Amino acid sequence: MFKVRCSRFKVPYSLSLFAPAPSRLPPPSAKPAFFYKRFTILSATRGYNQKMKNKGPLLLAAAALFLFGVAPLDAETAKKLDLTSLLQRYLPGWGIRLDGSGNVQSVVTAAGKTLDLLEIAKENPAPSATIGYWYSPTMDLLGRERIKARTAPEAVAVIQLWHTLWRGSSFTEKKLYEAHPFDGGWVIQVDHDFTNYPGSVQEVMPYELLVDRAQRVTQFRQRCYYYQGSAAAYTNTVISVYEREKQISNGIHYPEVLEKKLRNAWEKESKQTSTKPGQVQRKQ
Repeated sequence: MFKVRCSRFKVPYSLSLFAPAPSRLPPPSAKPAFFYKRFTILSATRGYNQKMKNKGPLLLAAAALFLFGVAPLDAETAKKLDLTSLLQRYLPGWGIRLDGSGNVQSVVTAAGKTLDLLEIAKENPAPSATIGYWYSPTMDLLGRERIKARTAPEAVAVIQLWHTLWRGSSFTEKKLYEAHPFDGGWVIQVDHDFTNYPGSVQEVMPYELLVDRAQRVTQFRQRCYYYQGSAAAYTNTVISVYEREKQISNGIHYPEVLEKKLRNAWEKESKQTSTKPGQVQRKQ
């Protein structure tokens, strides 16, 4: 059995991936089977579906939906819907559609594309041709919307928006987000808020946002391995170790060697660069 572990060095639990022992490692351009995730869950987690006590604003939104097809993102509704608030602030051209009960059923992009929340919930970020990263259709879409990410709070908001679309606002509220800048983008760490929501949950690997000169997001992806430094250092380390271990031992020791090399890469990078004041944002 060929075992690959996507682990976080400072957390006592890890992600594990399993795939049959191949005769040789697949090339980086392929979709390596061992990059697919299998989360180890220690115990059942709390549900994140939460119903609002006051549906007055939603009834108004439902009336707007009947008249115009897409409910407007008014300020009053934004107070009740975290998803609506995020859309109103970071994707003002988007709207929401409600079901017969006044609950958000789908969102509508500025281009008129409808995204069903039940379909988004089925997404499971998975690898593509780029080794060391996971992608999903909605993450790709958000990466093409040119969302502003000039500051740490804005970078965090992109991940919160994805999490709210994917798992609901209650999931997002239980997480702590921390954004670190690097040349050309951001890496966002996500931790569970054990202080206010104790329990055992699955680990979340860091997310990465690449931005252009205008500080707008051009690519949105999730790292398969824990690394809080730049995209260049992470990618170069993952690929170089992959190629070397493929030649030396057919990749048998790849996970262990990669974790060590990523630690070394971060130690080297952290000494060369320092975080600018005010650029790291942690949700309290």
